[in-house]
Amino acid sequence: MPDEMVPSYNPYESESRYPELSAKPADKRPLIIGIVVAVVLILIFGGIGVWLFLNPASAAVLRDIFIIFLGLGVFLIILLLIALVVIAIYLVIKINDLIHLVDREIRPVLNKLLQTSTTVQGTASFISEHAVRPVITTASIVAGIRAVFRALFQR
Repeated sequence: MPDEMVPSYNPYESESRYPELSAKPADKRPLIIGIVVAVVLILIFGGIGVWLFLNPASAAVLRDIFIIFLGLGVFLIILLLIALVVIAIYLVIKINDLIHLVDREIRPVLNKLLQTSTTVQGTASFISEHAVRPVITTASIVAGIRAVFRALFQR
């Protein structure tokens, strides 16, 4: 069999093709505890249901208490929704103020910045055409004349 076809074994590889097998059996205590807890809860709630069925007066009192707590929960939810609406209105007002601030304060600054950059661009262009270009042209002509004289009169 050629060497290219033999799968290489690298003990430091983090990924393995096969799951690790263990001789130790899996721990079944969490499963047993879960089943026991579920059965106990079912028996408790079943016992409460039977007791309430056999004692309708107690069931009526428990029903009334449950309705009171349900009403308190709804009242709390309504209060939280009102607070949420107030917070949303406050945020909308603040965002509107921010938009007006940008419109009043920042937009004129940006317009001035645009005017200034246009002025700087025009000034740089003017200086480049009327001051820098003639100086560079003159300096290059003088350097060319020097090179010609150096080439002609150098011995």
